Amino acid sequence: MTNYYETNMQYLSEELKRIDLLIHQQIQRIRQKKEVVDGFQEIYVSDGEIDSILGDTYPANDDEDQRIQALRGLIAEIETEIEEKKVESQRRGITLNLPLLANFFGLTPFEIDVILISMAPELDTKYERLYAYLQNDAIKKQPCVYLILDLLCNANDEKIYARQYFDAGAPLFKHHLLQFTEAPEEEKSLLSRFIKVDDRIINYILGFEQIDTKIEPFTELIRPQADLEELLLLEEQKVRIYGLIKRWKITGGRRTCFLQGHYGAGKKMVAQGICKEFGIPLLTVDVAALINREADFEDTISRIFREAVLQESAVYLEHFERLFSEDATNSFYKTVIFKALEDCRGIAFIASEEAREFDGEWQKDLFKIEIPIPDYGLRRQIWEKRLNGKFGEGDVSALAIKFKFTAGQIKDAIASAEKLAVLHAREDITVEDIYDGCRAQSNQKLTALAKRIKPKYNWGDLILPKEKKEQLKEVKNYIKNKGVVYHDWGFDNKLSLGKGLNILFSGTSGTGKTMAAEVIASELGLDLYKIDLSLVVSKYIGETEKNLNRIFKEAEQSNAILFFDEADALFGKRSEVRDSHDRYANIEISYLLQKMEENEGIVIMATNLSQNIDDAFMRRMHFTVEFPFPEEEYRYEIWRSLFPKEAPIAEDIEFEFLAKRFKLAGGNIKNIIVTAAFLAAEDSGDITMEHVIKAAKREFQKIGKVCSQSEFGRYYEVICGLEG
Repeated sequence: MTNYYETNMQYLSEELKRIDLLIHQQIQRIRQKKEVVDGFQEIYVSDGEIDSILGDTYPANDDEDQRIQALRGLIAEIETEIEEKKVESQRRGITLNLPLLANFFGLTPFEIDVILISMAPELDTKYERLYAYLQNDAIKKQPCVYLILDLLCNANDEKIYARQYFDAGAPLFKHHLLQFTEAPEEEKSLLSRFIKVDDRIINYILGFEQIDTKIEPFTELIRPQADLEELLLLEEQKVRIYGLIKRWKITGGRRTCFLQGHYGAGKKMVAQGICKEFGIPLLTVDVAALINREADFEDTISRIFREAVLQESAVYLEHFERLFSEDATNSFYKTVIFKALEDCRGIAFIASEEAREFDGEWQKDLFKIEIPIPDYGLRRQIWEKRLNGKFGEGDVSALAIKFKFTAGQIKDAIASAEKLAVLHAREDITVEDIYDGCRAQSNQKLTALAKRIKPKYNWGDLILPKEKKEQLKEVKNYIKNKGVVYHDWGFDNKLSLGKGLNILFSGTSGTGKTMAAEVIASELGLDLYKIDLSLVVSKYIGETEKNLNRIFKEAEQSNAILFFDEADALFGKRSEVRDSHDRYANIEISYLLQKMEENEGIVIMATNLSQNIDDAFMRRMHFTVEFPFPEEEYRYEIWRSLFPKEAPIAEDIEFEFLAKRFKLAGGNIKNIIVTAAFLAAEDSGDITMEHVIKAAKREFQKIGKVCSQSEFGRYYEVICGLEG
């Protein structure tokens, strides 16, 4: 026979034998005192049945006192043997879960025995019969507090002292190791209340590792595989993280880290890398999913941190930003979590997309790590690693420049591209799939204050003088080569702000400003959002600034081009302060200047009157493109280009006449052509010159322009026949 336990179950079996002896001892006490009243117990459980259950361990002696003395000797003997075997087993590295549990939660030998007595019916139904016999009631199959005290205490003063172990704040109940089977409102005395061991604790003691079923829906246990060195992080970030690990290994105890960064920045990967250094798993908790469930929040949080103790893992609270609003419910949730963090003696991570300062004693030693969106060089490395040589260096660089993505967003974009390829029955993904996948990752919150424009124009649709087109292509190339200039050539280190791109398009309405913005967005494969100024500008003090902040923040996360049409309404010249309205209006403009200075994205502003734009805004423009009113040759091209190939055009349309006589911008020409098409559709025929002339009159009337004979020439009689 070995002097140690080869398995956890061997150890438990011997502990239950000791409990058997304690039960036998109590039965002898009952029989010695002749506490069986009128044979009441025998109605339910006979002495003979109990003797049969007790089996061979029952001392063979007719004298009750001698039997009790013999039992005490056996109990002392088995206690010594168990303790010696436990020590040797632990020396040999054999896991015994109940002693581990006791160590985790600081349990006394008395509390360990309470667990064993309460757990016994879960392992063998014989204990239900024994407890029913001892409690003089066939339905009392779980031990009550009074029975436990009888089994473990030899005197009344011991029983009174032991009541403290059943207090709500004592380890057995504070950590939900035990629970009362009745609801508190039943108003039973403490001694009469029945006890059972929590299901998760039973499974732990038996050696089962599955997560508590009550927290399983919003938790996951991760056993980290990747080393920190394998993570694509900036060098200064790695230095900070390794400094944290070194410090934590020295200090021990409660160790909490606040990880802040956008979705996919790598917060969870950093937490896993730190856990890998400590050789422990990571228990992740989805706070957003947790607060959406109708459950006892305090009980759930207690179980989560208990699970971390049982798994010897760190805790990772993700989506913590969901608790930042100051409503009463979130305040309660935070209080509960912060209390758990204060009591925690292990490693815990709070992960949030938003930065936040915390109050409370617990956060004095809180370590904060910000994980920013990777810079161009790092993004290029991540794309190269993820695409694994499927695309050329030019395509990879373009993706890294255009999409300011985190590592997680890059991963998701490629996954979306792969799904698109499958849908189109292609084995390999294309560049177009990748761009579609990238756009699928863009944040859609901008739609509350802006309208997404789906680009449908290309360079051929843009009728402008050569010099203006070249300027627009320079804008596109600026974005295309931004990574080379700022990262590869080191300009990033010379500039702290102003690394975005601010563009001003000026010109009368209809000259092609919106079309040019669409062309640039289409060429770059980026989303274009037209800002609705009526939703941005607010009469309430401070609201405009809040809206602008939301726009720029969401645009950065969406990797979108912001397009402010009629921008002079928002970016107009600051006025002399005559009243509070002027002062606040100037504050809004100053705030906007600040956001443009900080912005690293692309902003296009369009105005009909560039002279109305404040000089401070003009100084912050990287490009200013003036859209001229089209001369005759350009008007001719516009007239010809705006008719679709599919449209039935009559041979009598005189494009030279239209371009020469009608001095209109492209927007007005487009309106005339569309109106003419509807007139022709009503006549069920081709689009004729007469349809175009009639449509031109309607456009003139709409814009308040007089229809003169000098402009309409020989077609003047046609419009004279129309009603005014």
